[in-house]
Amino acid sequence: MRRRAQAALYSILVLAYLGFLLYFLTLRPGGADGNPAVIWAITGFASGGMIIMAVYASTLYLFRRGEKASLYFALLCVGTGVRFLVMEGSMTLMGLVPGITYGAALCIRYPSIGLTLIGVMSFIFEIFAAPKHRRWLSYLNATMAIVYALAAVVVYNDWSTLTVNLLLLLLAVFIDTYCVFVVVTSRNLRENKLNRLYLASLLLYAVSAVFSALLTDSFPHLPVISGTVFVIAHIVLLSDRYARAITAVERSNEALEEKVAERTAELLCANERLAERNVTLDNLNRTKTEFLQDMSHEMKAPLTVIATGIDFADREIGMDGGDLSEARSALDAVREETQRLGRMVSGMISLAAMSGIAENRKRVDFAAFLNNSAEVFRLALEKQDNKLLKDIAAHLPDVYVEADKFSQVMTNLLSNVTHHTRGGQVLVAADFDSEYITVSVTDTGEGVSPEILPHAFERGVSGGDGAGYGLYISKTIVEAHGGTIKIESEPGKGTTVIFTVPVYGGQEAGHRL
Repeated sequence: MRRRAQAALYSILVLAYLGFLLYFLTLRPGGADGNPAVIWAITGFASGGMIIMAVYASTLYLFRRGEKASLYFALLCVGTGVRFLVMEGSMTLMGLVPGITYGAALCIRYPSIGLTLIGVMSFIFEIFAAPKHRRWLSYLNATMAIVYALAAVVVYNDWSTLTVNLLLLLLAVFIDTYCVFVVVTSRNLRENKLNRLYLASLLLYAVSAVFSALLTDSFPHLPVISGTVFVIAHIVLLSDRYARAITAVERSNEALEEKVAERTAELLCANERLAERNVTLDNLNRTKTEFLQDMSHEMKAPLTVIATGIDFADREIGMDGGDLSEARSALDAVREETQRLGRMVSGMISLAAMSGIAENRKRVDFAAFLNNSAEVFRLALEKQDNKLLKDIAAHLPDVYVEADKFSQVMTNLLSNVTHHTRGGQVLVAADFDSEYITVSVTDTGEGVSPEILPHAFERGVSGGDGAGYGLYISKTIVEAHGGTIKIESEPGKGTTVIFTVPVYGGQEAGHRL
């Protein structure tokens, strides 16, 4: 709405200005035969406006060398402004500059007309012409410059002015016709309605030039009006070009800002992924360091026992009268430490494999899994005079786990039972709700001391001769599957280990059912 109001106000001012010129130069009582001073003032005013616009356009060109249309518009304004001062029928220049002769004014008139045509044609070729037409521009401009310069020389030497005017009129008609042809055949004409307005002003300018040349006495000041209209059409066209250029730059900046924002977002995501990767690498490095530290720390004691036992057995066997029973005892200790060392290494290897725990999960019938796991240890438990009991709920739901890893959990728990329970009983129970299955392994063995119980799931903590990795590994596996694990124990009365596993919910399809 604001742009429409500005355009309406601009149109009103332009029409008022043209009406002012039309009234004082043609329609006013007395018309062209009125007071010469008034005519000179008006044409001088119009000429001054043209010169001011030429200065503005030239300055604009100096700041924007790539915009040649501004330079060509400046040439048009200069030529038009000077031409207003030396029109036949008024010769305003003679009134403004006392002492100048009519012949000298005519010598100025012809170059001004030539400069006007050069500016018009260059402007049209810059905006509308196809490449096949532009190659002729330099030749046409040179021809006009030479012809109008010769015309000034001819008139100055008092040759036939009528013949010169006729020849120049024919040249001007040819140039105007060619310019109209260039605009009409241009692809830009159909892309913008303002280009059609410019074509109308060009036709008016060409027709008025012919009329003013042939009927000077009847329309002495018509070039002022038609020239002013033509210059205003140039202003509108240039303003539209600048507006479109600014809009294109703004859109380009917006698009660039969007691309920069997208690129920034991509870089931020990349940085986040890199940070996550670095965190993962840090975790892996920390795990590796802890693994090596644990290996070094935990292996020192059994290796020391093994080395000491072998040395002692070797000394007893090699000595005359050595005690072979002591040597055998030392070797038994070496064998036990070797076995413990093997279990320790197996536990650490299991810990190192925890990183791939999510890769081999599948849907598992957990009731059958628990039954099988318990039955595997039945013989080992009965050898210790233990009774195996099972209380697994009917219709136990399936789970989504890595079966091998959960086999290790049950193995660790039941293996602990065989080491700490004699002549008792072991209960493997399982129940469920809408979200989790709860599994418990309860024995009536010797239990866990209160000092060790809070640290039972820590790495390397053991209440007997074990490596202290069984419960730690079990906790790692259960929690990696989204469950929890805890231990309850009372010395001399037994131990219960309870863990939970999420009920299967369509994880294979990437969503919960």
